[in-house]
Formats: sequence, C-alpha cells, structure tokens
Amino acid sequence: MIDALPSAVLTQVQAILAKDAEADRIALLWPDPLPPGERRHQASETRLRLVYCPSELAMRELLVTHTPGDERLVMLTPFDETRLSKDVLARLWGCEPKRISPWRTLEQLLRVRQIDPRLTAKSYRWIAEALIEGFERYRGRIQFGEVLDLDKAWRALALAWLDFKSDTLDLDALLEWSLGADAATAVAALPESLAGHLDDWLGPALGAPGCEQADLVLSLWREGHAGEMVAIGLVCSVLYRPGLKPDQALFQARGRLCERLLGGADITDTTLQDYGDATVAAITRHSNIGANRTLNGAFDQAEQILASLDMLSLADASDLLPAAFGQRLDRLARSLTAALYGKPIAPALDALAELRRHRLATVRGEQLATAALAVRACRWLRTEEGRPASLPDAVYDYVANGGYLDWARSRLWSGDAQESLSRVYAKLVSQLSARRERFNAHFAESLPMIARGDQVGPWIQPIERALDVLVAPLAKQQRVLILVLDGMSHAVYRELTQDVLRQGWVELLPVDQAGPCCLMAALPTVTQVSRYALLSGTLGEGVGADEKKAFAAHPALKRVATKQPPLLLHKADLQQAGSGGLAEGVREVIAGQDHKVVGAVINAVDDHLSSGAQVAVRWSVASIGLLRQILEAARESGRLVMLTSDHGHVLDHDMKLVKRTGEAQRFKPVTEPVGKGELRVSGERVVAPGHAIVLPWSERIRYAAAKMGYHGGGSPQEVLVPFGVYRNAGDSGELTGWREVARQTPEWWDLAVDAQPATCVEQELVGWAKRSVPKVPNAAESPPQPGKSPKRDAHTLDLFAQLAEQAPAEHEEGDWIAALLRSPVYAQMKARSGRVRVSESQLRALLEELDAAGGQQMSATVAQRLGIPELRLNGFLAGVQKLLNVDGYPVLSIDRASKTVRLDRHSLKTQFEV
Repeated sequence: MIDALPSAVLTQVQAILAKDAEADRIALLWPDPLPPGERRHQASETRLRLVYCPSELAMRELLVTHTPGDERLVMLTPFDETRLSKDVLARLWGCEPKRISPWRTLEQLLRVRQIDPRLTAKSYRWIAEALIEGFERYRGRIQFGEVLDLDKAWRALALAWLDFKSDTLDLDALLEWSLGADAATAVAALPESLAGHLDDWLGPALGAPGCEQADLVLSLWREGHAGEMVAIGLVCSVLYRPGLKPDQALFQARGRLCERLLGGADITDTTLQDYGDATVAAITRHSNIGANRTLNGAFDQAEQILASLDMLSLADASDLLPAAFGQRLDRLARSLTAALYGKPIAPALDALAELRRHRLATVRGEQLATAALAVRACRWLRTEEGRPASLPDAVYDYVANGGYLDWARSRLWSGDAQESLSRVYAKLVSQLSARRERFNAHFAESLPMIARGDQVGPWIQPIERALDVLVAPLAKQQRVLILVLDGMSHAVYRELTQDVLRQGWVELLPVDQAGPCCLMAALPTVTQVSRYALLSGTLGEGVGADEKKAFAAHPALKRVATKQPPLLLHKADLQQAGSGGLAEGVREVIAGQDHKVVGAVINAVDDHLSSGAQVAVRWSVASIGLLRQILEAARESGRLVMLTSDHGHVLDHDMKLVKRTGEAQRFKPVTEPVGKGELRVSGERVVAPGHAIVLPWSERIRYAAAKMGYHGGGSPQEVLVPFGVYRNAGDSGELTGWREVARQTPEWWDLAVDAQPATCVEQELVGWAKRSVPKVPNAAESPPQPGKSPKRDAHTLDLFAQLAEQAPAEHEEGDWIAALLRSPVYAQMKARSGRVRVSESQLRALLEELDAAGGQQMSATVAQRLGIPELRLNGFLAGVQKLLNVDGYPVLSIDRASKTVRLDRHSLKTQFEV
C-alpha cells in the first residue's frame, strides 16, 4: 500500500485528465522508490488505481490484467522510454512514461500558454511545487490569462496558503487580512520553502527589499502575531505618537514591546511610529467601525497589550480605543468639577472636543449630547446672576435662557454610565436647580400681574389673546395650522424645534420684534382652563367638545376662514381607526386648500407626564406620534405651522409631597393655608371661585401621587408658553410683517465661542438684544409699542437691525473690507455675478465674523451671527463665492465634512488688489 502519495503525482494526473478525459494506462516517471502496493483515489468523477511498478515485468502484468472501465490505471515507474520495450510503450497513454515537471504541470492545470522564463529558473522551482500543492485552494478564483508571471504566481500562493484575497498588496490589505480568524494559523502552516521567501513577496510592496516596514511585518509573523497586526499597530500609535514626553517607564515599555512581540528585531522608532499611523489611518477609512466585531476584538487586544506594558494610561490619546473614550469622559468630569469651583471652562471645552473626535462619538451620541449640555450649563452658571427688574425682564430671561437650561437639567438629572461623570452631573444639577429656584422666587413676585392680566408687551401675550393677535393676522395671508402640544414646556419646545428645523422648516418672527413670542397661561395652569382659553379666546373652563365649538365660532378666525369654518382636531380625530397612522380624512383636510384655519391637539407630552415609567424621552419629530405625518401634510398645502402649547410643566426631580385633601397636582383653593414655596394670587385671569387661588411657585412641591411631571402651578416652567411660527423652507414668497430668522440660541449655548465670565443675566441671543443690565420697561413704564423694538441701552446689539444702518459712512484707512468694496475688481465681479442676493452690509458682516474667528468659523455660528436660517446659508454662501472667488481661486471655501466656512484673506487681498 502506498502510504503517502506525492501531491505532484495527483496534480499531474489531473492535468492529463483535463487534457484527455478518456486517458487510461498512464505511466509517470518517478525515480524515487516507493513502498510496494497500490492505492485508489477519486479525482473529481474519475476513480484512479495508482500502482508503483519497480520493474518492466510488473508493468506488463498490470497492462495485461487491467480492464478498461470506470477505473483508470496509473503506474509509477523509475523507467523512462529508453528502458522499456516497444510493446509496453505502445500500450501506454501517449506511448511513453510522462515526466512530472512542475512547470509543465502548471501549464496544463492553469491552461496558460507559457510560463514567464524568469520563473523556470532552478531557484524558483519551489514556487511551482507550492502552486501545485495548493492548486485546489485557488482553483477558478484567479484569472491567469495566457502567461503565468511572478505577480500572478504570488497572488495564487497568497490565496492558497494565506487565504489573502486582496488583488493588491499593501499594508492596508495586510491589516484587513490579519483580522481573519486564522491569520496566525495560516502563517504557521506555511511550507518551509514559502515561509523562507516571504520577504520576496512583502519587500517590493512595502518598500525596497530589506526595508524595515517589511521586516516589521515579517517579525510579527515569525513570532506568531500575524493575527494581532492591527492591535499591535494601535499600540504603536500610542507608544510612539509625536510629542510624547519621554521617560524611563516609556522606554522600558517600548523595549518590552520589541522583545515580546517582535522577537527583539532591530526596528527603528520611526518605523514603529509610521506603522502605528498607517494602522490608525486604515481603521479610520474602514466603514462602520463601531459595528465591526473583528475590529472590536483588535481594540480589546490592543488594550490588553498596553495593560501588560503598564501603559494603558496613555490610551487617552487614541481616537479608536474604547479605554480612551472612558479616560476622556473622566477628563471631562475633572474639568467640569474644576469649572464648578471657579477654574477656567476652556479645559472642559477641550475635553468635549476630544470626545467628539473619538470613533465612539457616533455610537454613543446620546452620551456625548448630554456631555455637551453639561458644558453649556456650566457656562451658564458662570454668567452673573441678577434679579429680574420686572415681569417683562423675567420673561425675557426665561425665554432666552430658561428653556435651554431646563432642557439641559432634564438630561443631566439622569446621570451617566461613567461614574465620575455621573457624580459631577449631580453636583451640576444641584447648582442649576438652586439657581433656578431663586429665579422662580423672583418670578413669583410677578404672578399677581399675570393673574390680573396687566399689559406686558406686544411679544408677551395672554394665552386667550393668541388667536386674535397672532393667529388671525397670519391666517389672512396664508393657510395656517395651529399645532398644540398639550403640556409642552419651553425645554421640550427647544429640543423639539431643533429637530423641526432639520426637517426643512424655517422659523419666522415679526419684522418689528427682536425675539420670539411668548404666551402666558391662564391660572391654574391646567388643560381644562388654559387650553380652553387658547382655543376659545376667552377665559373659562371646558373640555374637548367645548374647545371645538368655541374654535369654530371664534370671530377673528371666522372672518378669515370664509369657505370652511375653523376646524379643530383632537387625538380621537387624528388617528386612523385600526392603525397608528394619520386618519385619511384628516390628511386631506390639512393637505387641502379648503380649510384656511386648522387646529390640531397632540397629547404626547402630557401623556408622558402622566406615566410613572422611568423613560427619558428625546423629543423629536419622530418621537411624537403623528407629528411627522401632520407636518408633511401641512408642507403639501403650503400652510404656516404655529407650534405652541396650553401650559408647561415641571418634572419630578426629588419633589416633596405636600399632603392635602384635594386631587389637584399643583394648585389648591384659597381656603387652604399658604405654605413655604406657595403664593396666593387673584385676578380676572384666575379661573377659580372668587378668581383667587394658591399656587406653588417652587418646582419642588407636588400635591398628587408620584409620576413623571406635573402642571397647574405658578413656576415659569408652567406659566410661560412657547409660541413659534414656521414655514416650509421651499416657500420663498413674501409674508408681510414677518421675516425668516436663524435658530435663536444664547451665547453660552454656542460651544464654538470662547467662554468668558459674563457680566449680565442674559447673554447675547442671536436675533435678540444683548444687554449688560436688563432694560425692559416694567409695569409702571409705558410698554413697547407695536412696530417698535424694545428700548435698549448703549450695550444693545440687535443683529436683525438693518446692517446698512449700522455701517459708518466712512471707514478708517486700515479698513480692508471697505477697500475691498471700493475696488474695481469687486465692481467687475458684482457686475458679472448678476442678481446675486447678497448686500454689501451682509458681505461686511460675514467677512468681519470670519476675520474675527481667525479665518474659519462653524457654519451654524455663521448662520446665527448673520441671522440667516441654516437651510438658507448654503445659497447665501454660494452667492458670496460668486463675488469673491476670482478666476476660481478659493477666497471663500466651505468644508462640508467639518461644516466650516473658511476665508483666505491673503488670497482675497491679492485677487482684489487691496
């Protein structure tokens, strides 16, 4: 019995059968003696009988006794054609014993016309043998063409023995291959001849023969670490990164790395640094890093290696390792803690920027968003805490800052998975809540004015006046949808409208108004009182049926809705029976042209407050059932969308239960005593017996059983109701008395701005007034008149004022922007650009902003500074590029990836000769 049949024999027989499927009585010249006996082998569909014949007599006997059929006879013999009789030769296939030449065999196996002559040298015989032995592993997977050359031979060898499938050989391809489960096993199983010539394969691809990059890879493979190439590359990126302070511990760690993983190979620090950089670059280019399990395994390996070298603390510098993300979270926690004790805020901003650069930033988006809210809230704490001088002053502050702050508080309350960050969040919430409670106490002093219905200002309206003052005038110009989110606070409104603006909607403000409108809820701030007041236009108490009847009969709305009466839709009307979608009839009404005024009530916020579930909702268009469908229907009909509420709410953040006999959440009758944190108010806007009631102004009191949140009280979170007007970004027609505005955020919210200790209660609000001391008319003064902006002091900056009015008549000699606008080249560019809708005042504002920011600014910040909706910014910048980019030179450029706008001032001065 032949114990081990050489693979060359089988490969040669396969080649013969491929040439002649009927071949039989095949003799192969085999000079080395084999044990006597025979062996049967299945080659595809052909059964072979292989016999070693040590003599001509043995061959004769086999030829006589063999019966042609399904089994083919293959004889191995040491005799060539010169030593065999002619009658024996005549019976053999091909009339002679066939010599086993590896290259000839390859020609037949690969069906190539020739072999590159350079390969047939004796020194390359091992290539042929390795290709023959591994033929089945690459069979049909490589197109060889007509000539087998060295490159194709190596491709076949790599595929056969390493399962290396890439068409190109470079470090990126090797790193990707190494992530396979069997990389190290495949290298260990290489034939000795192939393993000894790996440098011939790697050297030309990774550099000159003998280059250190190839030596590094070979060292890893020889030490059994082929499957850890990525992990070791990540370790190198940490230990050999530029700027790392050298010390004895680092030198020792580098030495242990080379000894343990490279077998003590003499590899330079530069090569190891380059290898680390290349590994990071390759991973960064890899799509969907976070979801790649093999990469995650490499990250774990890298951290284990760093830990074994006592260098895990250096992982902080990596944008890829999970440990680095945790270390950066800890650094942010330390920076925030220091900032809470008066240290600079800049380290916290830097730590947040480092977190955003990490690859886990996209995976842990919620965690990062909360971290950003923490930094913003910390910046707000550094603003000066003032006492509102009046009700308008308090409302001004809350609308400008309070909603954003309460949004941040609601997120920070839940803590974080990172223990250090969770602790600092708790400290931060404690300080924020204490300051909010002091503001609530100041606001409570104005509750009697709200209860009486004292006139406050054109932008602060009692909720029962909203239909007359805000809705009806707009409905005269365009179809409207009044969207009431029951219980929506300013905090929810700020978070929700951030997403609304991303959905292709643009906010509108009155042209003579500096800031957004605000409604004052009826008291107590409960649905049956305040929502009825909003939808009926009168003070009183009612349920859904009463609201529908009063809404349809509202005089001002009826005057503008001549074809069909105003229509109000509640929850039961909106939802399609048997599904969760928008009812077909409702869609037709909202998307249609017949109903000029439509109202819709969505209970998502109030329903969430009533639940006891410990679920933190991220308020967005998608998270509120039916909202997206309603907005799309409104977009289809070109409706203006008025987004508002009936009252706000306070969340149960360690509230104290005050026991009483009634069931109200946050109010009680005047017959009960006034306790700490409560206030007795009376007036015509109080819908209660005797027009008087007791309200808690503190957000820490509840009268009902525990749940997510409550309303009914007198805190600004409950009393002040958001009111915003939005239109589809595709609508560009003029709307008399209204203008598009950028998203309005306070300065402390903008993380692109350097944090400086503020000197005022209100930071600059884009589109609002910047005031060093609140200077809004109090109740004793005459309120701002319609058509006029509120009175401001010398520090006031209204970015929505006409920029042309702000521009001085003459500019200093050093004013390069003035020189640009006067230059002949600019005049030519302006004439050539045609009707570009960019005024010189807008251009000046843009250039000043970019110049002040060092030539580069975030797109969102540019939009805010110029008062342009972000959806309109690209069109505006395209117009500026037509004016400034002479002959295609990128004076003004936009980086879409980083969302930044760049100004090349040097090129500008050169091109415009200024």
